[in-house]
Amino acid sequence: MKLSNPFLKIQKLNFEQRWVLYGILVLIAIAFFYFSIIQRSSILGAFLLIYMIAAIAIPLVGGGTAIVTGTVGIAVGLIFFNVFDVQQSIFSWILVIGLLLNILFWNYLRQNAEIENFNYQKIFEELEVKINSMHAELEKNQQAFQSNQIKIHRYRALNELARNLAMTSRTTDVINLLIETVAKTFMVPGGVYALILFDSSLGKSLHSIRYGVDTDLEIRLNRDRIDPDEVFNRWILNQSKPLFVSDLSNDFRFQAAVGEKKFIGSLISVPFLAGNEILGLLRIESSSPKVFRQDDARLLSNFADLGTVTLEYAALYRQTIDLAITDGLTGLFVQRYYKERIRDEVLRTIERKYPVSLMMIDVDNFKNYNDQYGHLIGDRVLKAIADVLKKAVRTVDVVARYGGEEFSILLPKTDWEGTRHVAERIRQKVADLEIWVGNDRTGVTVSIGVAEWGPSMHDAEALIQLADQGLYQAKASGKNCVILAKGPQNV
Repeated sequence: MKLSNPFLKIQKLNFEQRWVLYGILVLIAIAFFYFSIIQRSSILGAFLLIYMIAAIAIPLVGGGTAIVTGTVGIAVGLIFFNVFDVQQSIFSWILVIGLLLNILFWNYLRQNAEIENFNYQKIFEELEVKINSMHAELEKNQQAFQSNQIKIHRYRALNELARNLAMTSRTTDVINLLIETVAKTFMVPGGVYALILFDSSLGKSLHSIRYGVDTDLEIRLNRDRIDPDEVFNRWILNQSKPLFVSDLSNDFRFQAAVGEKKFIGSLISVPFLAGNEILGLLRIESSSPKVFRQDDARLLSNFADLGTVTLEYAALYRQTIDLAITDGLTGLFVQRYYKERIRDEVLRTIERKYPVSLMMIDVDNFKNYNDQYGHLIGDRVLKAIADVLKKAVRTVDVVARYGGEEFSILLPKTDWEGTRHVAERIRQKVADLEIWVGNDRTGVTVSIGVAEWGPSMHDAEALIQLADQGLYQAKASGKNCVILAKGPQNV
């Protein structure tokens, strides 16, 4: 039935509106009651008033079924005793008609209420299904949002790493930047982050390992991780592709290593692949299984690709610098760079008041040696002397090929006496060299001039000139000897 029905319209009235209508009905009923008392039976009028008030007002203001049933019962009795009264038949039939209308009205309300309840229940169930579906969709979207946020964070880190690497030219700086960025990006529970460079065209083996904040592993494990023959490193070297281990205990490839690797639950390792050469690898581990996903492996591969390009650039940059400051034959510093180092050291000496010494070294009769055996043999001699010089000095000392067959060594924090001992050791080592030309054993000697920085000197050139004077004196003294130049400070 449509809601345009008058009874349904009455049901839609609010509380105040219903009571206004109720008051109007009461006035009508009282007027009817007064008319019934004067013209007809007072009993009939009284019960008719009760019927009118109860049967019509109860649907408006609310009421139980028992009240309605009682009212209808009274009306039925009243009809039975008065229906044959001719004088009151009109009122009785009016009452009958009102009773029938009242019954039809209440039956209509009951049916309509059931239909509405059914419809409401159906709508409620549909809404409940939609709400549950929306909750599931919302949860799915939240998970997708969180996943996208993680991806955005990680690719921002990748972008920032690319910018930072573009401004980095030292291999050690590249290593440190890579390992720090990987650690901050992944933040794995029980995580260990390792970067290893094997001996390659990039230089000697280097490594960097960083532990997560909640990891407690012994330092001795480092030796295992940087070993090229370690099981996971060996797999990378053999396969030349990324390694993804979700759960080590269930990975058939490494069942033999499960007992030895109790501290590893899951792992990703990717190579620094330059063409067909593996420069090293980037590796992250967790003590818990099933920590990593394939997306993590792909992201780590992106980090490794950036690292490979930057490491190659750093190696090329270093080679360029080395070519600019080192001698191609001997690998020693060239004169121009060497003089810059002398000037820097002299400034530190003046500021901090510690000694610095310098020696000039010249190969005796080298022109005659070259003329006799040729320049190729002469080059072998120069490289052999350069090796002697490198092995005879400390890491802080600076060795240079000063020009032709002449060499020079700068010794910071060393006085002339200490320098003289080093010079004597060099002179003896060179004299003991055996240079074979076919079946002939040949050799050379060197003359060395030593100078120490003194307060009367004004600049680095003064120190170089004084050492040169010592060299000339050594040549004049018969060669194959060490002479301390006698400047004002040594007198």
